[in-house]
Amino acid sequence: MRTILLIVGFGVLFALPLRADEPVGSPLQAVWKEQHLEFSYMGRTARYSCQGLRDKMRSLLLDLGARRDLQVSLVGCNESAPLGRGYLGPRLSLTFSSPALPDTAAQPLHPGDLAAVSAHFEPFTLTSDAFRNYGVGDCELVEEFAKEILPHFSARDVKQDITCVPYQASGSRFWVRGEILRAAKVP
Repeated sequence: MRTILLIVGFGVLFALPLRADEPVGSPLQAVWKEQHLEFSYMGRTARYSCQGLRDKMRSLLLDLGARRDLQVSLVGCNESAPLGRGYLGPRLSLTFSSPALPDTAAQPLHPGDLAAVSAHFEPFTLTSDAFRNYGVGDCELVEEFAKEILPHFSARDVKQDITCVPYQASGSRFWVRGEILRAAKVP
């Protein structure tokens, strides 16, 4: 009996990522909404080079449906400075556009912002995944991303289970899942 439950459990586990690419619901009229954010990372377990953090954040933004013309710029980067002596870790300036439901009171930040796009809600999952280059060492980064960046996306039914054990990867785990508004075609 345990063997059957184990096999069924693994089957469900492997079927979940396949479901993430299926569109949910009918198309909605949305707009591209530009976001300008500052992001600071001061993890205790994983330290990223400035370019490594930039690449990891770019990957997370693209995975959640940001337009490909996003800009992730290094603001404060001194890799040789020890943490805690005036240097708090790398800072990034993020500029990205993501689909949002129309808001009649919103004003465009520049031409092209708030341009119409067809979109729909799709399931997403952020968890350790070797193919997407996310490991348990990224736990604190995903925790900060879910707290500071994810609320700027149009997401619903977001659930998360994040347990980061400081200074060690063992015992850490993370998953964030929900539905994200994704453009039918991303430029």
